[in-house]
Amino acid sequence: MAGAVLIGVVLDADAPVAVMTDELVEVVNGRLTELGQPALKPSGRGRWVLCLVDGTALKSSQSLTEQQIYDGRRLWLRWVADPVQRRPIIEHVTTAVATELDKRFPPIDPVAAARVGTAMVSAGVVLVTALLGRWRFLHDTWLASVYAAVVAVMVLAAAVLVVARSRAVSDRQLGDMLLLAGVAPLALAAAAAVPGRLGAPHAALGFAVAGIAALMIVRFTGRLLVGSTALITVAVGVTLAAAARMLLVTGAVTLLTCVLLAAVVAYHSAPALARWLAGIRLPVFPSATGRWVFETRPDLPSTVVVAAGEAPTLEGPESVRDVVLKAERARAFLSGLLVGLGLLAAVCGAGLCDPRAPRRWLPLLIIGLVAVVVLLRGRAFVERWQAITMAATAVALVFAVVTRYAVVLWTPLAVSVGAAILLAVPAAGLVAAVVVPRTVYTPLFRKIVEWIEYVCLIPVFPLALWLMNVYATIRYR
Repeated sequence: MAGAVLIGVVLDADAPVAVMTDELVEVVNGRLTELGQPALKPSGRGRWVLCLVDGTALKSSQSLTEQQIYDGRRLWLRWVADPVQRRPIIEHVTTAVATELDKRFPPIDPVAAARVGTAMVSAGVVLVTALLGRWRFLHDTWLASVYAAVVAVMVLAAAVLVVARSRAVSDRQLGDMLLLAGVAPLALAAAAAVPGRLGAPHAALGFAVAGIAALMIVRFTGRLLVGSTALITVAVGVTLAAAARMLLVTGAVTLLTCVLLAAVVAYHSAPALARWLAGIRLPVFPSATGRWVFETRPDLPSTVVVAAGEAPTLEGPESVRDVVLKAERARAFLSGLLVGLGLLAAVCGAGLCDPRAPRRWLPLLIIGLVAVVVLLRGRAFVERWQAITMAATAVALVFAVVTRYAVVLWTPLAVSVGAAILLAVPAAGLVAAVVVPRTVYTPLFRKIVEWIEYVCLIPVFPLALWLMNVYATIRYR
């Protein structure tokens, strides 16, 4: 027995008990982790001992046979505190420093070493993918596609083996890291296989494969929801834009504007979409006038046919555990959607704001309004990281536009103004982060802030239609 869990193990009957104790603790902790129970942990100074059910400790220097312990006997693995209190003797200050450092900074363990090694492998895979992508950009050959396919097969095969044979959560995390790393060369292999100069067909196929791979990861593992959802969101946006460019020969300004508008709309529908993806059903509320009070709920069957002697089982309220799991999945889906939409919005903002365009003030106005809307929309998210994601998206929009203006113009005035804005925006964010959470606002002030969000949101779509020359097209036709 380990705590309140009974675990069946096979022990050597002729070996001393002290020889098997440490390995037995590792085996028991691994089994407890598989069962979802807390692992055994020592408390203070002491040692692990095997005891009888009544608490009598076995002699560590004798074997089980010598103590007349045979097959089927129940033993209790527990931690026995050391009755003698020991204090280290500090002979020199260097000894004290070493002792304190050991307490404050634990040494590397096998789990941490495995994570570092997996991170190094993932970084190497991403670097190889970048090099192969650079080669494919300069040379129209099959070399990059073949090499990327080989790398993807090797990494994904290793990840599948690690996930399939893993028994602990740390092992599954290593496999998940390799799965995400293997998506990059797989997408490059598909995109580089298309002949010709890199363009919309390559982007459409590459991001489509990446999105499908992320969807398969979510489907078969049920983990990595935030990263996979963000990747799927970006893949859907890029694939649709590339397909429109490839089939309809749509202009870049129109595509970027449409993706930006879709991201703005998706920000408002993201909570409902996350709830639908998690499988959370809205409750059925009765009528305020008393109608339908004595009728069957719409989501329950009115008649049930069961076998003789069995009780009918209706689909009623779910268990608390199911509700908690679905709520956690909905939170992960929503976080991934916000991250993916933020990446799309930042890229579209940088692409639209061309400092050499004739009407360069119009996209600047649109991006400024979108940034304000996204920043104020963060009020609707209670979860910390989701609100941080919304604020970071608004800041990323400003940073992307300012950086492009400074790099493209590359004049002393442009660099000076850009540097000032890049410093002023984070400083304003720091002041807001210190003041806003500590201030209690009246309902009227909150309503005014909400009206400001709506006022900034209303002109975004008419201005976007103006930027896409929709009004001119209607006028001259």
